[in-house]
Amino acid sequence: MKRGVILWPLVGGVIAASAALAARQAPSSDWTRSSAEDLRTHHAVGYYDARIKRVVLVGGEAEPKEGARDKVWSWSGTRWELITAAGPPGRVNGAAAYDARRGTAVVSGGVRKPADGGAYAVVGDTWEEDQSGWHRVADITPRDHQSFVQNSAGNVLMYGGIGAGRSGPWPSDTWLLEKDGWRRVATEGPAGRGRTAMAYDSKRGRVVLFGGASAPPGPNEPQTFFGDTWLWDGERWQKAAESGPPGRYAHGMVFDERAGVVLLYSGAAAHRNAPLSDMWQWDGERWTEIRLTGPTPGYRYQPVMVYDRARARTVLYGGMAEANDTWEWDGRGWQQIAPRPR
Repeated sequence: MKRGVILWPLVGGVIAASAALAARQAPSSDWTRSSAEDLRTHHAVGYYDARIKRVVLVGGEAEPKEGARDKVWSWSGTRWELITAAGPPGRVNGAAAYDARRGTAVVSGGVRKPADGGAYAVVGDTWEEDQSGWHRVADITPRDHQSFVQNSAGNVLMYGGIGAGRSGPWPSDTWLLEKDGWRRVATEGPAGRGRTAMAYDSKRGRVVLFGGASAPPGPNEPQTFFGDTWLWDGERWQKAAESGPPGRYAHGMVFDERAGVVLLYSGAAAHRNAPLSDMWQWDGERWTEIRLTGPTPGYRYQPVMVYDRARARTVLYGGMAEANDTWEWDGRGWQQIAPRPR
């Protein structure tokens, strides 16, 4: 484990949702300036929606208030197309994933402000989207910066996050979303952390977790920036490695189905003062650094990074304030596809 400077919880992070509304509302035909400017790169997360066979991205207001709704886009391979402005209730630093078992999108947790402004409140509402729109299905203990991933059965698995009290220790529990709500499936495993990343390795039937940041142990004490790797087999966590990429948080991670490896990119090793722009792959046993040549996205903090199954590409969007660029990894190198409109 690696240690660094103090990292206080930030507001400006991670949310995502599905684009199934495309079945009822066609995407816009152009990559328009208005929709591009509405993409809040530091408040968005994306994932692959098997129903429409596209990467989707959801984002909203920079400082969402009660009553605001998030917007939903889908990636055509050349541009982001706005699907709807009536996505799930607005939030930042929440989490979302596609639930393959039920064929729905799920979004939960995060923070938002009251309608009249004021301080952010950590929320625990969980919303699901179907053909009738978004509806509330369950609640969790309020938290943000937690991680979602689809597990081997197609359910949404949730790990960790930052509790509403902000002080440590941060949650280290693991939950599974089922038909009747969230069910806690483990309390042991990785040490509590936020801003970690998970990916489902479908070749080996394991969820892979790497990195993240711990709660500050006390005033003016440094946090831990984890460099450990954990595997979830459907019943329990097992530590798989303590070596590999340098410890970090706010990184991107996906499973590349064509190559059969987990890909990890960028993140930070301290409170925005130790940017990383390296790339690694996990083959089920060990991490190997991918030596990058040619153009790359460079340093990214909480980027949207999703594997596009229909096109066999990894899509990376944003990850820095004001960054609206989109890149793709084809297994050999990075290529910038959609620069920020001018």
